[in-house]
Amino acid sequence: MPDERFVFLDFDDTLSDPFVFHTQYVREIGALLAPQYGGDAEGWAKAAIDLLEKLESEYLARFTTNPLNGYCAWLETVRERSAHHMFERMGLPTPADAARIARETQFNALLQCNAAFPGAVQALTELFESGYRIQIASGQESEYLMAALMGAGLESFTESKFGPDLVDCAKEGPEYYQQIFEATGVRAAEAVVVDDSPPAIGWAMQTGAAVIQSRVSRERHFDVVPGVAMVMTDLRDLPELVKTVFARR
Repeated sequence: MPDERFVFLDFDDTLSDPFVFHTQYVREIGALLAPQYGGDAEGWAKAAIDLLEKLESEYLARFTTNPLNGYCAWLETVRERSAHHMFERMGLPTPADAARIARETQFNALLQCNAAFPGAVQALTELFESGYRIQIASGQESEYLMAALMGAGLESFTESKFGPDLVDCAKEGPEYYQQIFEATGVRAAEAVVVDDSPPAIGWAMQTGAAVIQSRVSRERHFDVVPGVAMVMTDLRDLPELVKTVFARR
């Protein structure tokens, strides 16, 4: 086996349950902002839900089928605009340092969240101790991923948190995987990707990477994508599945 074996893990619906996680996240935002700026925590949480839906629509409109449409430039505007949206929704004046507040609130709220699927810590521990180089390959930006992984107790097992912002390419096409493989210095044919989303799985396979399809979520189930190397239904099985895929090479 090669000395360096790279595994690229998705976050939502692969390592963590996004339905539980986002509920925790907006609640923690409310708990942080209400004592500092007034208003009630529930109102802030509702404002956060509205904001996340707005940003998702904005992201999809800009990057669907167009992953190279300036992700970093878009992200640069998001934090300040997000703070303005939240404070306006609460009927409060926006502080002058809006971008800093947005960044710090996101980080501190995410530190309090943990919706990792059962076996996540065990699986990443085994992979790490076996010498696999674990990278995150997510549609969430890198600062978000850093804090979310810290909250889940998983950050120390991972290297790069890709984060479209690290390669200025949204996770909306094979270009994303091409960029993160190049940034990591690994050939696609030597990479193993773990993801739940059929489009992402297809993009990774287009580059030549082997894919393990995650089907661990209880709420969201996709049909098995033809051509995947393996299917994972329990995170505790991941180290053996990864070992098998690499052994076949």
